[in-house]
Amino acid sequence: MIDSGRLFIIGVTLLISFLAYTSQIFVFWDFLGGLNIECLKILIPFNISVILIFWNYYLTCTTDPGRVPADWYPKENQENIELKRSTRAPRYCKTCSAYKPPRSHHCSTCRRCVLKMDHHCPWTNNCVGYYNYGHFIRFVFWVDVACTYHLILLIKRTAKMVQDISYYRYEPTTLEMIFIILNYAAVIPVLLSVGILSLYHFYCMLFNTTTIENWEKDKVSTMVRKGKIKQVIFPYDIGVYKNIRSVLGYNPLLWCLPQQMDGTGLSYPIAKDSGNNEDNDLDLDFIV
Repeated sequence: MIDSGRLFIIGVTLLISFLAYTSQIFVFWDFLGGLNIECLKILIPFNISVILIFWNYYLTCTTDPGRVPADWYPKENQENIELKRSTRAPRYCKTCSAYKPPRSHHCSTCRRCVLKMDHHCPWTNNCVGYYNYGHFIRFVFWVDVACTYHLILLIKRTAKMVQDISYYRYEPTTLEMIFIILNYAAVIPVLLSVGILSLYHFYCMLFNTTTIENWEKDKVSTMVRKGKIKQVIFPYDIGVYKNIRSVLGYNPLLWCLPQQMDGTGLSYPIAKDSGNNEDNDLDLDFIV
């Protein structure tokens, strides 16, 4: 029996394939005049973006987001260790019976701690964490690019079709009309939903934060607003350019291309003015 996670992956793969290939076969090919230079100039970039979608989606699904080494523990002289504010002790996972490195969290679905865990994504049947967050960012980016490209071509085809019909020059076939409608019905919701998701994660990347850390920030903001604690500084924002490099790699020319993540995911640079925030009696993590 196929588990639900694999069904999600099959569904996403079929949706991408449907949008990518039915549009080209039944709508764009004849509209662009078939096999010619102008047609290839338009469809080759589109297919490159589709390949990059599949490639990054595969990497997001299959790359381990990061496991905590079995023998890892916070050393006394180690810098940038997160402590529990209530106990002043290193973070410890009772479920895994092991210490947790900075920014790691326990995933109840994966049943283990994940390095720099952002969220568990059912659409990839995998956690998004340290080693596959860059793949995830590239995946949603290329979905945005391909869907925007797809929608522009679809609108152009529709405008040409309306013009031809108004001048009695051409009537589209029933099959083409069906696939035009189906592609509109699929691409617009995908572009809206993935577009919103990608904007959120681009924001997270620019400020070097995760979904879980944003939840913590919201909790802190509420406590500060109510006057229960002083302002807490989250320390990992080291500047936009360095933040992006920490996710997409050191070479900007390769940011949009799949590449392996460097580093161990066990420690992170912190901003110089982050401080310890030790005066606040709230059970949140902080850095020493």
